[in-house]
Amino acid sequence: MAGQLWHSRIQNGPQAFIQPAAFPLDKLPLAPRRAGTVKFGRREVSVARREVRVDGELRALQPRPFDLLVFLIENRHRVVSTDELLDHIWQDEIVQPGSLAAAIMRVRKALLESQRDPAGAIIRTHQRVGYRFVARLDGEATPG
Repeated sequence: MAGQLWHSRIQNGPQAFIQPAAFPLDKLPLAPRRAGTVKFGRREVSVARREVRVDGELRALQPRPFDLLVFLIENRHRVVSTDELLDHIWQDEIVQPGSLAAAIMRVRKALLESQRDPAGAIIRTHQRVGYRFVARLDGEATPG
């Protein structure tokens, strides 16, 4: 079924295919709930300006990956399931299976300080479950 799109919470399981006309595609990206700036290490995320900076250098991040980063930061106290991320960031839109993984990769790349920087030290992958923001925010105790 080449070219078909899926979303894991639609129909009967992770490989259920749906028709592209099933959902409206005119949804706008979600606005993050939190306003202000979040700092962790040499990184800074300004929600109001929708900017990510590392050592003061502005890093490009597309709207969906930015919303994903903010949502993970807001829910850093727990592992966020892939289904919840798809539902929250893409809502009822039709997405390719790798859309979430690609967005996570873009976030990790934007937040890297150097090529030797461990990407998992910011967002941890929980195989077959979801993702969790694990970096310690400035002024916050280490996440458990």
